[in-house]
Amino acid sequence: MLLSMVHQRDVQSYLVAVKSFAHFLNPERVVVVCDPSINSTDRATLKQHVPHIELRDADEFTHQDMPRGGTWERLFAIANFSPDNYVVQLDADTLTVRPIPEVLEAVKAGVGFVLGELPDTPIRSLAETRQNALPKVRPGAHIQSISEAEMANVGLPADARYVRGCSGFTGFPRSAAMREQMIDFSRRMGGRLGEDWKRWGTEQVTSNYLIANATGTKALPFPKYGTPDCANGDTAFFHFIGSMRFINSKYEATSRQAIKLIGSVPA
Repeated sequence: MLLSMVHQRDVQSYLVAVKSFAHFLNPERVVVVCDPSINSTDRATLKQHVPHIELRDADEFTHQDMPRGGTWERLFAIANFSPDNYVVQLDADTLTVRPIPEVLEAVKAGVGFVLGELPDTPIRSLAETRQNALPKVRPGAHIQSISEAEMANVGLPADARYVRGCSGFTGFPRSAAMREQMIDFSRRMGGRLGEDWKRWGTEQVTSNYLIANATGTKALPFPKYGTPDCANGDTAFFHFIGSMRFINSKYEATSRQAIKLIGSVPA
């Protein structure tokens, strides 16, 4: 299953993202968790381009022990689908332009994958995660660093792990436990951090925790999978995170490259 959460402003970008991905790895199911901004015209556009698409409302995927908004509903949707599906989370600001065998191999083997931020992104124990995060914790620190420094102190399993990845492209193997793991993690972290646990970025922390503790997870090779500022001639998958779609012409040029691929014979 390929799952994305889509805002109205990203409908066109999402169509290029999903079609360029499917050119190389065609999913059995395509699900969109619709942001409340998605209207009937947007739904018609999505169904025109992807006739078998499954459109679900974000309000379907909420829980009293988790924050609302951001991309929390997306992750909880993945957790709800995970008992019966291998779920690939795909952001609308991504483009696939070359074969992605590492992803195909992970799906076939039923093991997890995550976008890394280094050539060798480690999966650490929670104690190691805390030690890595502590130097970054200072007044005004990002909630990701604060969360990473505190998760060793909330009573999580002694063998739990964490990876400093990016939730924009993540492969979640089938799991009967992911939903309860997510609820438990959010409950514990919310109890520790209070209102700060509602800040933007805590969903990514939760995604990183869940995928680090999934079956066989590895970080995808970097920069073969990464952001455009680090890309080289071998880059197959681009994540135009944040403002990277808009600061220069790279997103436009790579989108045109992807659109030409979409019209060609699948790889």
